[in-house]
Amino acid sequence: MQAIPLSFVVLETADLGGTQGPDLTRYLLVCVGLLVLVGLLAYGFRRLIGRAVQTRAAQRSLQVMDVLPLGGKQRIAVVRCYDRTFLIGVGEKEVSSIAELDAVIAPQREAAATRADLHSFSRVLEKLRPKKATAALGKEGVLG
Repeated sequence: MQAIPLSFVVLETADLGGTQGPDLTRYLLVCVGLLVLVGLLAYGFRRLIGRAVQTRAAQRSLQVMDVLPLGGKQRIAVVRCYDRTFLIGVGEKEVSSIAELDAVIAPQREAAATRADLHSFSRVLEKLRPKKATAALGKEGVLG
């Protein structure tokens, strides 16, 4: 048999005296990094999907105009769908149509007159005024 030197045995036991198993610091860093990555992906996905949902909701023609709580979980709501307006009752487990309302309640928005429209109206007004009235108005003024 061969004799094993004593210094080799001492060095071998000194190397085995350290930590055994996986490095816990590296494991925790990888876990934290993965959690941050998942959080960033969720945030980006939410922003992307949220923007698409808002765009789609803006294109809808269904609007809740007003809601009146009646107590408990019962409410009355005025809902506008395209050019029709409905009064609906909303309960805990049901939705019922009460009446269809007139278009007078929520009329379509009319476009405001532009500068071109106002300018053309003043031209028509000047054509319809008698010539003497405009000449007298120009000389005397409005107040005098």
